[in-house]
Amino acid sequence: MKTKLILNVVAAGTMVTLMGSGCATNPDGSTQWQKTAIGSLGGAAVGAGVGALVGKKSHRGRNAAIGGLTGAVVGGGIGNYMDRQAAALKKSMPEAEVVRDGDKVYVALPSGILFDTGKDALKPAARESLAKAAATLAQSETTMIIQGHTDSSGSDSINKPLSERRADHVRGFLASNGVSGSRMTAVGYGSGRPAVPNDTEANRALNRRVQLEISPNEKVRAEGSGSN
Repeated sequence: MKTKLILNVVAAGTMVTLMGSGCATNPDGSTQWQKTAIGSLGGAAVGAGVGALVGKKSHRGRNAAIGGLTGAVVGGGIGNYMDRQAAALKKSMPEAEVVRDGDKVYVALPSGILFDTGKDALKPAARESLAKAAATLAQSETTMIIQGHTDSSGSDSINKPLSERRADHVRGFLASNGVSGSRMTAVGYGSGRPAVPNDTEANRALNRRVQLEISPNEKVRAEGSGSN
């Protein structure tokens, strides 16, 4: 029994060590998953768990708020291009959580930064921050899904339309600041896709968010597929 207990402790410690080394915080503050530890842990099976763990290491649960990460890493031309996108977005929106996962960049913004409670009009400070991000996004070769999320407080009849309006207002603001509307899709999920359980106020705050899912377009994919 003692030997089994020791082995279990060692295994648990190894898992934590690998997960801790499974991502790296870049100098700009964005996060990038590393190939070695993710491969050791089985890739997609641990992605979301790694996100939750990393979130607890700094800003309470912010990586967890992105949710659904695969733990995949893409290198070469596509990876380098999306790394630059992540760095530029983190610089323009330091209050956001920016993570490159696979060939995508995820940007999570707490709704409290963007909107007053129950409202869908962008706050002045949020407009300033998004305008800086738009300068980067307008020049990029990417497409975006702008996702609105709420916590489970209140009814679906209120939450879903609110999340849709918030996502659409972010899309409209980015479009008015030079980002092509044809590259952006806005969708509101209400409380239907929580990143964490809605069991505490801290978790409900994480679930109230607007998230950008940014992907390389076909041009970048075609050019990147030929890179070594």
